[in-house]
Amino acid sequence: MKVCWECGEQLQVINNKVYHYKESGLDNVYLHGIVQYKCPKCGQGGPEIPKIEELHLLIGRELVCKENLLSGAEMKFLRKEIGLKSKEMAGLLDVKPETYSRWENDKDKIGPIYDRHLRSLYMLNADYEFGAVLHEGIRFTKRMALKKDEMAPKKDKIEISASEWLKPFDEPIFNETCLMCSMST
Repeated sequence: MKVCWECGEQLQVINNKVYHYKESGLDNVYLHGIVQYKCPKCGQGGPEIPKIEELHLLIGRELVCKENLLSGAEMKFLRKEIGLKSKEMAGLLDVKPETYSRWENDKDKIGPIYDRHLRSLYMLNADYEFGAVLHEGIRFTKRMALKKDEMAPKKDKIEISASEWLKPFDEPIFNETCLMCSMST
């Protein structure tokens, strides 16, 4: 049995409760089907999240495939997942570090071209070991094409069941289905 790291009391197991995964840096990610613990004495507790790399790839896929512009927190999540500093991402996007910082801090809105470029940087640099890179031959140029009207950033609720990231990935995570959903807009 697990014991509380704060007071040493035996932790209670909580099953079948949706977990708001704030540790991701995003306020709209909810996990289903994971075990959580809580100390009946001091209230400390938390989730048990297995295969966190796979979970983060699924979150990344959800962000890359969403229809609206990325929010600052979403940009930060993608940047951190590929291990870049904000100054490095600014360089890759060919913008001043101050400009990129304003985007990540939601002081300014990212433009559609930069949004698409950031998404493609994530897709091309996500971890190959987990099947995250684009499958050979899939074209995503339509997703990266400029849209006439700019959409305001919108945070859609991301709900992920543990079974989605605990099972082995049988095909690349950024596959034709994922890209087709983002091209329909």
